[in-house]
Amino acid sequence: MIQINTEFLLESAGENPASAEELDEIQTATKRASILARQLLASSRLEPFDPRIAEAALKQKSKKPEPPEKAPKVGETILLVEDEAAVRGIAKRILAQNGYRVLEAADGSVALRLAASHVGEIDLVLTDVEMPNLGGRGMVEEMRELSPGLPVLYMSGYSKEELFPDKERRQNTPYIQKPFTGDTLLAEIRTTLGYAS
Repeated sequence: MIQINTEFLLESAGENPASAEELDEIQTATKRASILARQLLASSRLEPFDPRIAEAALKQKSKKPEPPEKAPKVGETILLVEDEAAVRGIAKRILAQNGYRVLEAADGSVALRLAASHVGEIDLVLTDVEMPNLGGRGMVEEMRELSPGLPVLYMSGYSKEELFPDKERRQNTPYIQKPFTGDTLLAEIRTTLGYAS
């Protein structure tokens, strides 16, 4: 959340190098915090943790986002399903600024009602995996009865291996791990929609 919010602030920093430098320091600190959190999760669940990947993520400099007027106007409709209001709000803002039409739901049950009233309009479902009432996987199973072949991009704070233990399903399931940057989210959406990266 902090990382994505600093991306938005970098947009408005303009030609102020002092502000841009301070925001870059904030992003570096949030990356370190994210790596530490993943280390703790990995040790508590006995999951593999690759320090080389973590170091590469830390060294990667954040790109300054393009101004909204240069953003592509792609026009696809995305059904965003996320129970955390803050994450949902940030994701909606990123998508809307990049030309996507966004329908949003706080859980799977609400998403199913939205999907039923927008059959044929939804191009992609971006959904959290674990949610109260009805989780992402159960929701998608029901939704695909209405719209077979509907592209889905799952998101979660848990590792993909933990959520999808079956290797074949894991390899064929589009997934993005939280926390993510705006650039990463947009790239994964384009890939899931079938655009060349």
